[in-house]
Amino acid sequence: MFFVEVRYHRDPDRAGGQVRYIAHREEGLTDGQRRQLYGIGERYRSFRGDERSIRKALRDDGRGLRNPVYFRFIMTVDNPTAMRFKRFDGHLSERILRDVVERTFRGAARGVQGVFAVHQHGGQDRPAHPHVHALLSPRFENRMAVHISPVRLQRIKARWEREVLYGLERQERRFIRTRAILARTPPSRPRDREERSPLPVHPARPRPCRDGQLELFATARRSLRLSQANGWTPQWLLFGRRCRRWEQDPERAARRAVFRLASRAMPKAVRDALWLLRGLQERSVRQR
Repeated sequence: MFFVEVRYHRDPDRAGGQVRYIAHREEGLTDGQRRQLYGIGERYRSFRGDERSIRKALRDDGRGLRNPVYFRFIMTVDNPTAMRFKRFDGHLSERILRDVVERTFRGAARGVQGVFAVHQHGGQDRPAHPHVHALLSPRFENRMAVHISPVRLQRIKARWEREVLYGLERQERRFIRTRAILARTPPSRPRDREERSPLPVHPARPRPCRDGQLELFATARRSLRLSQANGWTPQWLLFGRRCRRWEQDPERAARRAVFRLASRAMPKAVRDALWLLRGLQERSVRQR
């Protein structure tokens, strides 16, 4: 049978001492360690376990109230459930109980705020005794004074037992599924050198082959733009780009290039006459 003990007092200074007690109780703690404090409600969760801020908030919540009521809950589990918790490590058990406490107060006492700590030290004939110490603020989240009726306390007790069993069953199912998956997976063994398959080699991508003697002339568009300041360079590059003459007949292309460059240096009248004679010569050769 699950056990939930509920007590209350009206002293704000005593509330700060109770926070220190649940965080530093010596069972299972050594070398000045402390237990993690978890908040109930958005305001106390925002403190992120800061003990000094939590004590100050509890004292401040009691100000302005004629008779502030500080509730303290000690929520435990029975022996069979404690043995089920023993299957998990301490961190997982604490996470289960933390989720259980949040769902319990959210479902059975919506609007309350406060702080709680998870204790897992054992007792007589109980190697693992997970339980929770919770301290509630005298105000709800909407700043109204707290009043928890006996009927509401019974709902909290019933909800605590139901949420603990549900959280345990969920983790146990997850544990069984994980163990079944690991059992089905064959252990990997290192293969011998002869059994190892060679890595696949992807074929190289075909790339266009550029074999020309003056392939620069075929891809020199950017060079033409950069050489606009020199009047001779564009003409020379344009000569080489005409029908790939340098690859088809290098000797003839060289003669034509030399002739063009030489004619550029001649006077205009001589150059026109020379080009006219050259055109007539080519025409007579074609007619033959």
